[in-house]
Amino acid sequence: MGALSIMTGDPRYESVALRALRKLWSMQSSLKLFGTTLDVSTGKWIEHSAGIGAGVDSFYEYLLKAHILFGKEDYWRMFHSAYVAVQKHFRHGPWYHEADMRTGRATYWQLTSLQAFWPGLQVLIGDIPAANSSHREFFHVWKQFGVLPERYLLDHQMLHPTEKYYPLRPEFAESTFYLYQATKDPWYIEVGELIVNSLNLYTRVEGGFASIKDVTTMQLEDHQHSFFLAETCKYLYLLFDDSFMLESNYVFTTEGHPLPVLSTWHEELPEAYIPTNWTNLKRPRRASAMSLQVCPAMTLDSGQHIESACHIPDVRSDYKCLTDEDCGVDSITCRRRSCSMAGYCGLWLFL
Repeated sequence: MGALSIMTGDPRYESVALRALRKLWSMQSSLKLFGTTLDVSTGKWIEHSAGIGAGVDSFYEYLLKAHILFGKEDYWRMFHSAYVAVQKHFRHGPWYHEADMRTGRATYWQLTSLQAFWPGLQVLIGDIPAANSSHREFFHVWKQFGVLPERYLLDHQMLHPTEKYYPLRPEFAESTFYLYQATKDPWYIEVGELIVNSLNLYTRVEGGFASIKDVTTMQLEDHQHSFFLAETCKYLYLLFDDSFMLESNYVFTTEGHPLPVLSTWHEELPEAYIPTNWTNLKRPRRASAMSLQVCPAMTLDSGQHIESACHIPDVRSDYKCLTDEDCGVDSITCRRRSCSMAGYCGLWLFL
């Protein structure tokens, strides 16, 4: 809507979208978490179980991408606040479970195919270690079943009994594309080749590509979603040939449509903004919000220290703790800290 306002010169589109965003932002819990479903008539939450998958995924995605596209610091502040809350309350090693937005208590321990977009989003803020860690877990599940099932129960290490389908979703291919762009590690090309081979082997039919009804039997459905062409095929193509992006910078919408990153669209282009691998950041002229988007933490040649985007401080400044919940995420390794028997947070090795 913001892009539409800029291209048409009519501010009403962006104004309406911002009004909805501000209302939604005001409904966050005390833990800075958001539910997945609300009643638009009453303005009340219907589903308090929060996560990074269906119902909320694009919210996190657009906060960051709106900042990149329009350069407004408000968007970055909102995203950073929401991202830290996600890392604190949902992350469990490489996985992200769901939790009650009011209490932070875990509700569902499950992997969903829509969550596979998250590593790609983490690439955009430079949290490469965390992105790579989660991406590899999705990769292992893909290898196990040949494709990525819609829902996998982490606590039982089994498929969801009714959501065993694969509707040709693009999120895993999307994150693979982003990680290759950030690292140029040829392993991600191999992952892309695996995805292409699986699609050709299991889903290709005379009229196109069919969704899989059951990943255990590879039974097909007579259906091909539009996002397969708009996103899945597009991200796979760009993984192997990104030449069209060499001369310009783009932000992809949640449906895979490229929008140009133009300085004329920015109220004020962040001076430290470098739309490539954030870990290559060398000499920003000043420390803006975008300067924080590196992981691990680093010190520039100028002596200026830049904090890691994945860093979550311990609850207490003296590092004392009662449970693991009192410990944050280490700024150097991006690993979750734990509470020792002596009552101190750290990167402890338990034998």
